[in-house]
Amino acid sequence: MYDVAIVGAGPAGSTLARLLGRHQRVLLVDRRRLDAPFSPSDPAKTCGGLLAPAAQRELARQGLGVPAHVTAGPQLFAVRALDLYRKRSRLYQRHYVNVDREAFDRWLVSLVPPQVECAFGWTLEDLSTDDQGAFLGFRTAAGGRATVAARVVVGADGAASSVRRLAFGQALQIPRYTAIQAAFSAVATEPHHGALFDERLTDFYGWSIPKGDTTLLGGAFLAVPGVGERFEALVSRARAQGVRLGEELGRSSAMIVRPASLGHLLPGAGAVLLAGEAAGFVSPSSAEGISYALRSAASAADALAAGPVGAAARYRGASAPLAAAIAFQALKARTVYAPVPRRLALSTGVGAIMEQGRRAGAPSFAAR
Repeated sequence: MYDVAIVGAGPAGSTLARLLGRHQRVLLVDRRRLDAPFSPSDPAKTCGGLLAPAAQRELARQGLGVPAHVTAGPQLFAVRALDLYRKRSRLYQRHYVNVDREAFDRWLVSLVPPQVECAFGWTLEDLSTDDQGAFLGFRTAAGGRATVAARVVVGADGAASSVRRLAFGQALQIPRYTAIQAAFSAVATEPHHGALFDERLTDFYGWSIPKGDTTLLGGAFLAVPGVGERFEALVSRARAQGVRLGEELGRSSAMIVRPASLGHLLPGAGAVLLAGEAAGFVSPSSAEGISYALRSAASAADALAAGPVGAAARYRGASAPLAAAIAFQALKARTVYAPVPRRLALSTGVGAIMEQGRRAGAPSFAAR
């Protein structure tokens, strides 16, 4: 029997395995083949790949520095906020680290100690619990079946968490969005990333991010019929307002969650803990999840260090600052995504570096 079985080897799962693996018997599982280099034929991660300041702080707190091979050019020091509906734009200073998301995930997995057993290409199909712990059934990479017993299982498997669904059913009634992201050949390299707003298409936002010889453009939309058409409209309107995109090279999609209250968070109970977006730990104002994944993994490691008994209660206490941060971000989102305050912010230019139209080579319209 394992002490801890971790389902999902993204930033939350791999960090938890790294922190626990030298002291407990740990199994780390992911349906992706993270033990091999990313191949163009592999499903692409639907993520912009920007490390926000909060993620940078947490990496520093955990004693980590991002290696050069994980970064992607250019490094970005500003965000262009663009209201596609009203054709208004402002440039704001921000400090992100631009990374290749697939390389970032594989780097975090490479830090997992060799004592941890890893099973990549496995998919969770069954989960049950009793007083002894959790029992999991997997479909293996070879198409067979494997059964695993663990004192605690941690679901770090994202917004569409199979662990959460199998353990708690519909207990987490959290707003769900569909994120769609496409890669385009780069016509020109922008020295910033874009935050795109258009309340006709979504009550959330879209993004554009240069990545070497490509540009990523994506958007998050309520998970209702017509998502594909709204994404196509986002691309068309972004092009019309000066976002420079070449030929589309491919696209991906994924579910994301957007907590609006503390009731949307579910750290877990009994022998089942949830980390990262599986627990609802993601910013409702920006959809930034890497910092929350890293922080929730550290909180789970602290809770599990004393053993499985009482771990869920300790984890709820340790993750309380995360819950408070998300509650604050939910309040912020109500202002950021309200059309009137956004229109005033872009009109006045408070906090902006300059009017976008004053930059050489900028689109012809300016904030007005």
